[in-house]
Amino acid sequence: METNPFIRKLSPFFTGKFSLQSANGDTGLDHLRQLLLEAHKEYQNYVATGIMTARVFALQFLDGHHYVEDKNVANKNMHRKALRIVSILLLERTDLVKRFFTRLSLDALDIDKMIFLVYTERRDDEIPNQEITETINQVREQKLSCTIRAEDMFLLADCANNASFFQCKITVQEMNDLMHGTLTTPLVAANLMGIAYFFDCLSVMNLICRCWQTVLERCGSILLQGKKKPQSRTNYSSALNRVRSNGIFRNKDDIDILMKHIREKYAR
Repeated sequence: METNPFIRKLSPFFTGKFSLQSANGDTGLDHLRQLLLEAHKEYQNYVATGIMTARVFALQFLDGHHYVEDKNVANKNMHRKALRIVSILLLERTDLVKRFFTRLSLDALDIDKMIFLVYTERRDDEIPNQEITETINQVREQKLSCTIRAEDMFLLADCANNASFFQCKITVQEMNDLMHGTLTTPLVAANLMGIAYFFDCLSVMNLICRCWQTVLERCGSILLQGKKKPQSRTNYSSALNRVRSNGIFRNKDDIDILMKHIREKYAR
């Protein structure tokens, strides 16, 4: 994922990983971006409507996100760092809250500009226009950071077709393009629970990034049935929650067979 120079330099500090070989180098920053999007949405629901004051909302939001459902210490620390930045934003940088959170929607440029201004403790009037342009350039290519080898893409395509992921059969090339963010024609989902389970299994094995839901939404690679509209991150999340709640869904066995093979092969 291409990003602006400041955010790229910040990534190793945020994740605690300084190896260029890390497939999930932007995971921590993506988690921060996700928290900021959630905070904005809840601000619109509770502060903009007059239900809460900005201060009470800030305290409630932080308390509601204090813990993260993850046993991995590194991921817990990553969440703690992200939540601290959100805390600084909501409680100390009220100028930024007023400026950005009162907008009905936020784009990638807004999110990363907030991150830049919080980390550098600067205000727009202190930053030359040229520096803003160069530093907050957000025309980015979204990627899953897929590390699955090309020789195994036919296995993923077969699984997708056997489990009826999409309305039409998918080719090996289309699967490869989907996994590497180069798909030119979006696919239409027919089995969203299967798709969510498939990508979640790969992310657990660190074969794609943990923020796959956000990446797929921004790429627009998979569309809603009957609509020319990308599946949203919320749709993927809801489908995954149904999977975890029910445990059984259409063609789950086909996916489990593939994941067992992939897990054994890539664990060597």
